[in-house]
Amino acid sequence: MKANIKTYDTKYGKISLYNNDIYISRPFEHGDYWDENTLLKLKNFIDPNKNILEIGAHCGTSTIVYASFLNENQKIYAYEPQKSLYNLLVQNIKQNNLENKIIPFNKALFCFSGYGNMNGIDLDGGGGNIQKRYNEEGNLPCNFGGVCIGKDGENIEFSTVDEEIQLDNIGYVHMDTQGAENFIFSKALNTISKFKPVIYYENNQENYIYLYNTVCNTYPEYYEESIFNIRTFCLEKLNYKMYIRNFNDGHDDLLVS
Repeated sequence: MKANIKTYDTKYGKISLYNNDIYISRPFEHGDYWDENTLLKLKNFIDPNKNILEIGAHCGTSTIVYASFLNENQKIYAYEPQKSLYNLLVQNIKQNNLENKIIPFNKALFCFSGYGNMNGIDLDGGGGNIQKRYNEEGNLPCNFGGVCIGKDGENIEFSTVDEEIQLDNIGYVHMDTQGAENFIFSKALNTISKFKPVIYYENNQENYIYLYNTVCNTYPEYYEESIFNIRTFCLEKLNYKMYIRNFNDGHDDLLVS
């Protein structure tokens, strides 16, 4: 039984989700929008005349909202490594006629270029086999957005932020990568130093430690990257003016230049 897709009509456009992606689908089932309150508060920190970099875009629920914040010529560079979620992201972009606004990439940003794997088990959900939950176990619940980099799962392409040469005029970064944040930031220093974007990120070294540990255990050779602290770098090296821990009482932090 393959996971079915359901499309919701929302105030921001059409949003298609996997039926068994129960965590993100719950608010849509009740006529609400995933994380809308936080996204609207983040709007106050987003420059509509600059581009957005979203790392870990899932199916695009945040991406679609961010698109409404930007002026006509600005873009969103949206990265999603899981092929099934990426396909859903592309579907959501197309059915909202946002092909000229949102540029999707089917790869993971990390601390090196090459290939690796997603974790095979849903650690941040029900503990199921991810690929089976996409396919023959599509009737069983899963948190597809909670899958971290790890072992035994889908093979994916890696790149680094600083190697993505198309990134330009970045005013805002949204990073939700289930424990890989430190690794990614460690190879994004040129981009961050150049544009000094507002950074909204999930601090999983302090929050979801089991996800962070899974990435660390998979790549022990990148210990220095695993302990990189973006907060210290931005506040002490780049003189960012504000740090908000647990923005809007959530699990993500905000750095403002």
